[in-house]
Amino acid sequence: MGINWEEQWAFFAENFYDGKAHINLGQETLLLLPGPGFGDLSHPTTALMLEMMKTHVTGESVLDIGTGSGILTLAALLLGARFAHGIDIDPDALLHAEKNNVLNGLEARFSKTLPNKLPPSIVLMNMILSEQRLAFSPRANQAAKLWITSGILATQATEYLAQTSDWGWKLHSIYRRSDWLGFVFNKK
Repeated sequence: MGINWEEQWAFFAENFYDGKAHINLGQETLLLLPGPGFGDLSHPTTALMLEMMKTHVTGESVLDIGTGSGILTLAALLLGARFAHGIDIDPDALLHAEKNNVLNGLEARFSKTLPNKLPPSIVLMNMILSEQRLAFSPRANQAAKLWITSGILATQATEYLAQTSDWGWKLHSIYRRSDWLGFVFNKK
């Protein structure tokens, strides 16, 4: 027997009714169908990412590494990004993200790998430290104007800041929710 995604999302997702999560983004509401992609807003890091994105993505191109349900990619468009592309290695998550794209009437792009041409972008990464190390891409780093990240425990802050310094990032700001941290970085 497989996972009952609707039951899981009904239990964890914000404002879940009529078979969908309703994510309030201020002026807009993002709808998400239940499915296998991470990102139902039940985890504090997703809320951190949305909070940090609100003041940075308007008019920008956004690349979301580890898109899961597509929540951050789609939210970027609803928050005014001109283009958004989500990447995930899980084909089921990509199908889930695409269903959410259609549901919201948006034109995000989703793929398993980075697009061949990367415009200067705001890059999003909501993953734990070990996953960020695996997902880090020199190509994405070269295209990044700004990095917005989360998935780091407060106890890992020193280690993470050393890692991001090695990647050539300069700390702009830190956000916190519970034991989790979110970061905005510029390039050095």
